[in-house]
Amino acid sequence: MEDERKTFPLDTLALFLSLAGVVLGVSVAMIGRLMEQNFAMHGYGVFVAFSVAAIVLGVITRSSAIGKTALITSSILLVGSIGIVG
Repeated sequence: MEDERKTFPLDTLALFLSLAGVVLGVSVAMIGRLMEQNFAMHGYGVFVAFSVAAIVLGVITRSSAIGKTALITSSILLVGSIGIVG
């Protein structure tokens, strides 16, 4: 019996980063609000960092459906957030 290790594919990681960036960005801003501090830009920085990482991984894995989904989702969220902030 062979010892098979399950790998975490890059396309799934890209989609996870895309969605986790939104959740963590909002969480950082909300935690700052609870502490009566303005952490909105810190949360936005977390969101941008995760989105850029997801876009890079999405470009690398664009041959799969999940990779394309991560690339499109991250791109739309990042461009939309720049339109709102800018």
